[in-house]
Amino acid sequence: MMQYASGFASHHAGVIGLLFFFIFFVAMIAWLFRPGSKEQYKEDAQIPFKDENDE
Repeated sequence: MMQYASGFASHHAGVIGLLFFFIFFVAMIAWLFRPGSKEQYKEDAQIPFKDENDE
């Protein structure tokens, strides 16, 4: 059984890798453009300009 599984994985490694990275890319795009994230990104963009004593 393990020999079949390793043979399948090595034979289809290209397709498996393509699907993995495609799903990862789509998930990252969905995370970046999720509702309500724009305000958080604007706030995070101002971090370098804040004074250390400001909270």
